[in-house]
Amino acid sequence: MHRIIKSYLDSFVTSFGLQQEPEFTQFEMFSNYVVVSSKVSSQFELDNITTGNGDDGIDGVAIVINEEILISQEDAESMFSTSKRNHDVEAVFIQAKTSEEFDLGDFLKFKESIIRFVSSENYEVTDETQKNSKEVFDVCISNVTKIRGGRPSLTARYIATGIYRKPQALEQAKTDFELQLKEIGYFNAVDIKFIGRDELAALWISTYSGISAQLDMFSQAALPNIEGVEEAYLAVVKAKDFVNKLLLAEDGSLKSTQVFEENIRAFLGLENPVNKSISETLSSGKGSTRFPVLNNGITIVSPNVIAQGTTLHLENYQIINGCQTSCVLFENRDLLDDSIMVNLKVIETSNEDVFSELVRATNSQTKVDETQFLSLQPIVKKIEQYFNTFEGNDGRLHFERREKQYVGREIPALRIFSVNLAAKCVAAMFFQRPDLSSRYPKRMYELLAKDIFNEANKEIIFYAACLTLYRLHLLVSSSVIPQNMKRYKWHLLVLVRVIVSGKNIPKLNSKKIEPYCQKIVDAFSKYGDSVINPFQKAVKVIESMDHISADSLKKQQVLEDMLNKL
Repeated sequence: MHRIIKSYLDSFVTSFGLQQEPEFTQFEMFSNYVVVSSKVSSQFELDNITTGNGDDGIDGVAIVINEEILISQEDAESMFSTSKRNHDVEAVFIQAKTSEEFDLGDFLKFKESIIRFVSSENYEVTDETQKNSKEVFDVCISNVTKIRGGRPSLTARYIATGIYRKPQALEQAKTDFELQLKEIGYFNAVDIKFIGRDELAALWISTYSGISAQLDMFSQAALPNIEGVEEAYLAVVKAKDFVNKLLLAEDGSLKSTQVFEENIRAFLGLENPVNKSISETLSSGKGSTRFPVLNNGITIVSPNVIAQGTTLHLENYQIINGCQTSCVLFENRDLLDDSIMVNLKVIETSNEDVFSELVRATNSQTKVDETQFLSLQPIVKKIEQYFNTFEGNDGRLHFERREKQYVGREIPALRIFSVNLAAKCVAAMFFQRPDLSSRYPKRMYELLAKDIFNEANKEIIFYAACLTLYRLHLLVSSSVIPQNMKRYKWHLLVLVRVIVSGKNIPKLNSKKIEPYCQKIVDAFSKYGDSVINPFQKAVKVIESMDHISADSLKKQQVLEDMLNKL
């Protein structure tokens, strides 16, 4: 393996606590992470997209719906049960080889595995990740009338550590693969690529580096001083410059997950009446020049804005309002010329509270599911503040109130807990629903979101739950407890809680919950016997049980059996 790639891989392994995995598994997880990170807008679990020993030529698979990885048939059905009729669906497949060679035989095996996955009615495979993804994919195909464009898209990546030199045999195999997928007729877009050393390095760097852009302004006006805002401008820019410099990725795709993370509503599609009207304005010849007076414009927030003359410099910018306008401009970029302008509101702030207030205010004009605003709720701010009180401690964790809040700070991924991951920890540990945390996160929010994020709840429940999962990851990565225990991690959170603090949980908003949780925090803040012993006892409980099937883990009864054993 090339030394540069090996260095990147080592950094990834350390950050995610994967030291005890064999190198080929580490590389598969690394490859899956860098490819899928550009497709989704939030943290995801590597185990949910990485196949195991039972795979048939696919090392990674993810079914991404609206920039979210769906891992269960039930959650997919829940997603499509809403009135929304323009879901974005993408099936992502990855094969990763530590070899520098791009092997034709391996690629053909990869191709046949994908063909079997998408076309088989009686799909037989022993790998659980592939099974789950296939169930989700089948739900998507059954709901194509609710998918934007009428069909999903497919992305396939064959990754090796050498330089891809486009040998004729592999290029022909790729062309044949594209034709086969076209004949199957399930996809409106197919993207198959060979990823070599340089492309892999660029993908890895993109997962932790920020974005920057500079833009020429036709006109601009500075706004007066605003509390919590360093600078703010109203600017008029060429629409084509806005698209090319702020939205367009190097591969010609939309920088969706990088610049729209904080925009609550995803793109509604060109068939949406409002977006269709915007498109018609852009294609109306001279009428397109009216665009800046017919459109409300776009709001951009950045921690660093510099206006030098007529040039605007932005770093790590987010489009918090104007996703629809931005995406319509992107889709119609071939129609844009120098006469079409767009209005921008550009705000510089590094204050997270101001940022959150801007996100909520600019996304409140139409009805939005309140669960999408969870990261903006007051209790979430209090949880972040509580996590920050542990600065310098061995058990120091970081609560990520906003996605990619800690990008570039060299904090190990194991120590960062997003709002979603923290919610799953609390749902498993204190609501005793490991089945929801593991397989049905959408159902978890439907049933428990209001209770988990109740304003009266004590912040310590989040820290105790996250700290327990953090210690579990470290114990698995160091082989203190068996690797296969990762499969039961959400159930282990319940067992360990009972072992350390007792079975009866005080009310989460009561004073009694604080000493109850403090026992957990005290036990797990520093590595030692107080960390190891509870987990080893919990592992013995699971190992003493008869075979626990994948189906049984989806049900509550298996937790009751574990607690009875304990």
